[in-house]
Amino acid sequence: MERILLEVNDQTARAWRNTAAKLRTQIGKNLELVINDSLSKSREANFELLLQEIRAEAAKNGLTEEILTNLLNDED
Repeated sequence: MERILLEVNDQTARAWRNTAAKLRTQIGKNLELVINDSLSKSREANFELLLQEIRAEAAKNGLTEEILTNLLNDED
């Protein structure tokens, strides 16, 4: 298990320090799930953006869906 550092406002930091260890552990587990979910969604969004850029570049170069289908189905 690794530690990461998160910056929070002063009020949140004080509340964290004044919270029972058991509750901090549970909050940490929940926060880990939220972070993992957010990072996963970010990777998916970045991949979708990359696909959009590739589609736009292909269209700009004249590669239409019909041409691509023909190329993929060409058995020669």
